[in-house]
Amino acid sequence: MEKIFDTHAHYFDAKFDTLEGGADAILSSEEFRSTVCGVVNVGTDPKSSKIAVEMAKKNDFMYATVGIHPSDAQNVCKRTPDEELADIEAMVSDEKARKENKIVAIGEIGFDYYWQPVNRDLQYEYFDKQMSLAEKYGLPVVIHNRDSHADVFDMICRYPNVIGVIHSCSMSAEMVREVVKRGWYVSFAGPLTYKNAQKVREACAAVPLDRLLIETDAPYLSPVPYRGKINNSVYMQKTAETAAEIHGISFDEIARKTAENAKFLFGL
Repeated sequence: MEKIFDTHAHYFDAKFDTLEGGADAILSSEEFRSTVCGVVNVGTDPKSSKIAVEMAKKNDFMYATVGIHPSDAQNVCKRTPDEELADIEAMVSDEKARKENKIVAIGEIGFDYYWQPVNRDLQYEYFDKQMSLAEKYGLPVVIHNRDSHADVFDMICRYPNVIGVIHSCSMSAEMVREVVKRGWYVSFAGPLTYKNAQKVREACAAVPLDRLLIETDAPYLSPVPYRGKINNSVYMQKTAETAAEIHGISFDEIARKTAENAKFLFGL
């Protein structure tokens, strides 16, 4: 059976500390090593981004992104946006150091209009400036999009020289087609397996195989039948199976193609 590539996880998340052995026990398990060929460990603020880098350096199959999530911009970051983003730029500005640290993208960045109260101006400043960093250093981005489809699309259009991935896609099939036209990749997580996720499955069907990615968003968004459990990359087999069914191909084909896409996008 082909191994799967998890393009979006947060193995530094405190939820893993509630499990015996924590994240390290999962990442070193025989089941994990026999199932997973790669993981992108996604930072959400300067502190977690640095931890993501350290974890990636310790695990041969793992890579890191660095960036500031819109919710972290509002609730975690205590300094000015320029001060916080200076830490992110310091991690990506030197190409040699970036490669040694296995940093493959800027992210997780974007908009989140779900959690109230929403400071749209602050989220916009962080998103816009991180897109500018990606353009400056020629890096892809990992985009968070919750209840903000039109504004995310507008930002993508503002930066035609930047490409990346819409993570855990909840866009419509129509908007997905427009994103793909602009060279972007689209990734699906556990919600693809949910019974009430017809819109998500239609969006997945609209993504050409050469632009499709799969992920966990671990420890969140566990697929059926693991809903309610702490997610990990092994569970992503269920998401891959569903994506394969939607596209009418085998599990091995979807695993192989999405891994190839991940390696191409992130320059691996």
